[in-house]
Amino acid sequence: MRNKLLLTTILGGFLTAGYALTFSAPVADAGGAKNLKVYPKDTDKKVIKKDMKALSKALGVQCDFCHSMAALDKDSEMKEKARDMMRMTNAANKTLKAKGFKKAVTCKTCHNGEKVPKN
Repeated sequence: MRNKLLLTTILGGFLTAGYALTFSAPVADAGGAKNLKVYPKDTDKKVIKKDMKALSKALGVQCDFCHSMAALDKDSEMKEKARDMMRMTNAANKTLKAKGFKKAVTCKTCHNGEKVPKN
């Protein structure tokens, strides 16, 4: 009886350890985001993530529309186009602000939930 209990305990321990090893805990990121070309290099990842969520909602798309989910920092044609659009939006907002406008232009201003803005 004692051997069965010991064997069950050992087997349970191995199963628990094996189960625990199949799930990796989230790792805290010590560094900044990679491959930034529009944002300043020291931009916090939380800010970028918040902006990317707003951008994906404004276009009605998911992250994989622009990003390779295997390597988020890898460039793609759509990612370059998104960067161009971000630069255009930044320039428009700079001009509008200089002319006294208080409200900013965003991706939603033109896209309004569509991949391609309607005319």
